Amino acid sequence: MLIANNYNPAKIIFRTGCTDSLADYDMPGKKALIVTSNGSSAVKTGIADKIKNALDKKGIGYVFYSKITPNPTKAQVMEGAAKAKECGCDFVIGVGGGSSIDAAKAIALMMKNNGDLWDYAYTGSGGRKEPAGAAPVVAITTTSGTGTEADPYSVITNEDTDEKFDFTNDAIFPLVSFIDPALMVSLPKNQTIYQGFDALFHVSECFITNEHENRLLDLYARDGVETVNKWLPEAVNDGSNMTARENMAYAADILAGYSMSICGTTSHHIIAQTIGGLFPNIAHGLTLLFVAEEYYKKVGTLRPELIDELGGFMGIEDCHNGTGFVKGLTALMDKTGCRHMSMSEYGIKPADLAKIAEMTVDNTGIEWEKYTLTKQDILEILEKSYR
Repeated sequence: MLIANNYNPAKIIFRTGCTDSLADYDMPGKKALIVTSNGSSAVKTGIADKIKNALDKKGIGYVFYSKITPNPTKAQVMEGAAKAKECGCDFVIGVGGGSSIDAAKAIALMMKNNGDLWDYAYTGSGGRKEPAGAAPVVAITTTSGTGTEADPYSVITNEDTDEKFDFTNDAIFPLVSFIDPALMVSLPKNQTIYQGFDALFHVSECFITNEHENRLLDLYARDGVETVNKWLPEAVNDGSNMTARENMAYAADILAGYSMSICGTTSHHIIAQTIGGLFPNIAHGLTLLFVAEEYYKKVGTLRPELIDELGGFMGIEDCHNGTGFVKGLTALMDKTGCRHMSMSEYGIKPADLAKIAEMTVDNTGIEWEKYTLTKQDILEILEKSYR
């Protein structure tokens, strides 16, 4: 049976320079809460001024909330939502990387719902309540990695419990997303690497989860893997290479976002998010890189045919017995200089590994996987990855 189901209500504006004409587009309200990071990439790229000028021209009010950290927290979301309500904001503009846009989506959720954000978390210590909609979200990305511009997810850390969970609801799909690769040329090399691999793992994990059930997702995933494999080294070597930046934005912000709007990722992402919850100063893409090689060696023994297909997408001709993607992945990691990233360098100790494995399985859960990984399997992946 041929299946090609798809649902994505986000309007995508993708073009180099598209943010130069923000005033040409309708906005979904009369006053915006503009959510940015505490690193102010919105200021560095000049997009903050573009947004202010566009809103001023249209007679739309705005206030800034610029406290979002690389792993946004529940406290930041609740404070942002309180500010939006106090100032009479009726929509949100998330500006920056995945952290700012994820926070904007969660703030939009709490602008329309009472109580605490964690009341609406559906795993771990969450209250599992169904939210009653969200305020409209406009996304303007300055990075290429998360795909949050085109998906219904928001990843938030609860600093009280060290949990880092996805909030998933159709109401937090962005109403419109502006993807302007010109805003990405100033990304530092390390962020380009981390976000590029995040994009790669989004599409590769969705490909594994899909297991050829949805032909449309297979097309997205193949194009995404091939594009990242070709253009990430170019973007890393020369951040001003606009062709590389455009292709990475296409792979990360469109193909990966569309893939994740169809199906979820694998436990690779859950392990990484658990690490990020416990160690919030570590970039998400780096947490993925910590365990990637050993994770896919293990999955290669469980779904060898899918792992070898992924290797073929990366140009590996000698794909057999579930080794293909690992060969392609390690080659790409070597090209970009990130193959041997060290957990210990970022404060993770051997004694922490058991807690990471326990929280991955017991708090978030991985029972939805298409293959069986036990808590012991995850601990062994972590131990083999540790350096």
